[in-house]
Amino acid sequence: MELNEIFKYITVIWHEICLRKFKAAILVTLVSFAVLGVGVYKPSVFKSEVTIYADTQNVIKPLLGKQTAVTNVKENRAAQIRDIIYSPRQLNKVIDHIYGKNAFPDAASLENKLTNLRQNLKVEGQSGNYIKISYQDNSPDRTFRLLNEVVLLFVEDSASTKRDESRSAYNFIEQQVDSYKAQLLLAEDKLKNFKSTHLDGTESEVESRISTLRNNIEDMKIQQMESLTRISSLKTQLYSQDKFSSNDYEASLYHSKLKALQQHLDNLLLTYKDDYPEVIEVRYQISDIKNTIKNLAENKKETVNVGNEFNPLYQEISSKLSTAQVSHNTIKNRLSAFQVLLEEAYERRKRIANNQAELSELNRDNSVVKALYEDMLANKEKARLSMVLDIEGQGVNYKIQEPATYPTVPSGPRFLHFLIAGPILGLGCLIILFIAKILLDNKIRFASQLESFTGVPLLVSISHTLNRSERKRRRINNITLTFYLLSTFTIYVAVAIAHKYDIPIDELLTTFYSRLMELMR
Repeated sequence: MELNEIFKYITVIWHEICLRKFKAAILVTLVSFAVLGVGVYKPSVFKSEVTIYADTQNVIKPLLGKQTAVTNVKENRAAQIRDIIYSPRQLNKVIDHIYGKNAFPDAASLENKLTNLRQNLKVEGQSGNYIKISYQDNSPDRTFRLLNEVVLLFVEDSASTKRDESRSAYNFIEQQVDSYKAQLLLAEDKLKNFKSTHLDGTESEVESRISTLRNNIEDMKIQQMESLTRISSLKTQLYSQDKFSSNDYEASLYHSKLKALQQHLDNLLLTYKDDYPEVIEVRYQISDIKNTIKNLAENKKETVNVGNEFNPLYQEISSKLSTAQVSHNTIKNRLSAFQVLLEEAYERRKRIANNQAELSELNRDNSVVKALYEDMLANKEKARLSMVLDIEGQGVNYKIQEPATYPTVPSGPRFLHFLIAGPILGLGCLIILFIAKILLDNKIRFASQLESFTGVPLLVSISHTLNRSERKRRRINNITLTFYLLSTFTIYVAVAIAHKYDIPIDELLTTFYSRLMELMR
């Protein structure tokens, strides 16, 4: 839309307003007084704010380091503070201090008041550890007093809650320390009794014992087999010998030796000559044996043969057989004894394995209980130091960073805003209404519209001219409208002043009329 057409519409709108000036004035009056009425009956809201700071730093914590566990607050401090302040316990204390005890004897009225306080109390988290608490009410004095009371009770309750929590934590940990101490003593007694009653040794000792027994048993089995072989051989030799022998036994032995020496001599003569020393020596031995045999033969004739004697070879073999049998029986008995010892070692190993499992369980229980007991002792010391810190005011403290200010000016739209907005909104509604009327009706208001509708070129445009009677009537209407607007404005201002300073409207109008009369005189 071009600028010329905008001015045309403005001219048309002003013309329409002038044609319906009384209706327009009444519309503006109604809208203005309606907005003023909203401002009059809208209660003033006074708001006050307090900024608190959650101080998590102290001079004790850097000195003690990890030895203390400072009672901390949640990460979402605003939510925690909101939960504490909104709790019925806190709000009931606030009501008792501000409104007095038994001010709301009815449960329903008390609950409504608590709900109203929760709606008007706002807790908002800001950057860092800053939290803003605000309260709004229609009374500035009550707003200021109630907000200070809420913050004061919260700070006191926070400190008291920290002390109670740290004291409760210390008492609980102390009970746990006593409990774990009793469990540790019981576990140590069980371990001591177990070690004093189970003396089977260690697993390495019994394994070494089993290995030694196995080796001994294997050696004995081999010795047993060897003894059996020896016994069998001796029995065979014994069966081949006669039990008794004749008196020429000695001669037969020399004959055997003579035969062996003769054979040895033959072997030597195959290699050496007769003058070889060894050949000569063997011949001397043969000659000596022959002389011995000859002497025995002569003695035999002189000796009376009284009977047969035991065969010495048989006796020797029999003695060796008896010795071998005794050795075999000894080996057999030792083998049986070692097998019994091996079985006992196996049983001992089973007992040691069971004992080792039970001992491991006892050691594990003792280690776990001991570790828990030591941790609890450390936690007990931390809890004690934390309790002392909370009692001394260290740890997390809430400090008032910006105290509440007494609200002297209502917050939000004030009565002055409604007073000024009334006529402005009235004129705005009037202009919007006439713009809509002009845009929606089908009247031809511009010469350019007639030319576009008919397609005939427009030669001239003649404006409407008022005659004398019309000018007179318009003058009277303008005077009447001016008087109406002045009267309406006077009443509008009077109502505003009466509401602002709590002056009755009739008294204000009387004073204004008397002053006006004095000026006219």
